Amino acid sequence: MFPKKILIFFGMFFLVIFSLVYINVRRENRKDYHFVITKINENAKGMVTVSDSVTEFGFANFNSYKIDVQKEDSLVKRAFSKKVYIYRRDRKTDKYKLVLSLNESGMFPIDWQ
Repeated sequence: MFPKKILIFFGMFFLVIFSLVYINVRRENRKDYHFVITKINENAKGMVTVSDSVTEFGFANFNSYKIDVQKEDSLVKRAFSKKVYIYRRDRKTDKYKLVLSLNESGMFPIDWQ
């Protein structure tokens, strides 16, 4: 009887953790981002977070191993999109050009959401 209780406890524990992560990823994926980057933070694990005065975006669900983001770049991610686009302003023409496109690589495929 005792091993059944332990199995049920750990099963429920992992189910709750899995559900919370899924809900957070789903909520993040449904958001629409479009802002000019004013601040870049990189933690000890190498995770990059960019922000402006109002919005913050972390690259946790995207391939960010070759992240080349600078201040004054523009970040665009449409709701339910599998890609994040980084645009950089050309100082001569004063127009933004695509510099980087990151694919979704999160734990849950976007098709589940």
